[in-house]
Amino acid sequence: MPYDTTAPPPPLPTRPRAIAPWLHTAALFFVLAITTFAGHTRAASSAFLGAPRIPRYTSSIVAEWLLLGSVIAGIYVRRDFFLTTLKQRTHTLVQTLGFGAVIYLFSVFALGLVRGIIQFTSIPHSVNLDVILGMAPRTPAEFTLWFFLSLSAGVCEELIFRGYLMQQLTAWTTSPVAAILITGILFGCVHLYEGLGAILPLATLGIVYGFATRYFKGDLRPVIVAHFLQDFLVAFIAQAARHLPHPPTL
Repeated sequence: MPYDTTAPPPPLPTRPRAIAPWLHTAALFFVLAITTFAGHTRAASSAFLGAPRIPRYTSSIVAEWLLLGSVIAGIYVRRDFFLTTLKQRTHTLVQTLGFGAVIYLFSVFALGLVRGIIQFTSIPHSVNLDVILGMAPRTPAEFTLWFFLSLSAGVCEELIFRGYLMQQLTAWTTSPVAAILITGILFGCVHLYEGLGAILPLATLGIVYGFATRYFKGDLRPVIVAHFLQDFLVAFIAQAARHLPHPPTL
């Protein structure tokens, strides 16, 4: 009897699977909404600008890690999540830092382009410069803590948005592009405290990070580097703007 030499049929594509219960994700959306509006309200008060920076930075660092911890606690298989997002070894540390710097430079270009375009539209483009300048560090001790705050934001927010939420939304929508866009918009919205004009540019930033994550097959380390640079270097931009006679819109 002759052997069957026909090739087996290709495996059927599998639908992306959610990595946590939908109720857990809904709870995260609720927490993000509450913290967004609370941050916006707090930033609008005069007491915010005069508040000591070190306690503010410390509380923000603690809040970032607590939120990440609550997200990680709800994931089905945490080991697989960390292997996908952080423990790939396809690039060396130097390569990862270099890729992160390239993503950062591209994101700065994208931010500038979007901000330039919306200047000619009816879309709100004003940014709360007082809040940005009020948050920026001034003393060596504040800069040191700002470094750790920027690092915490890079790690925690990328694991939450590009790690957790992007995988969840990909499973729900079956479209990686839709997940990237939705996650980017959410990322912009949580920065409402910087003003309505900050939402669209920072949503663009989140979309750039999302496509970069997709390009690196889920490895978040280059994007974490880019996010850290974005947050940390804002302090130096704010310091330079503070000494100009008419500070520009950041």
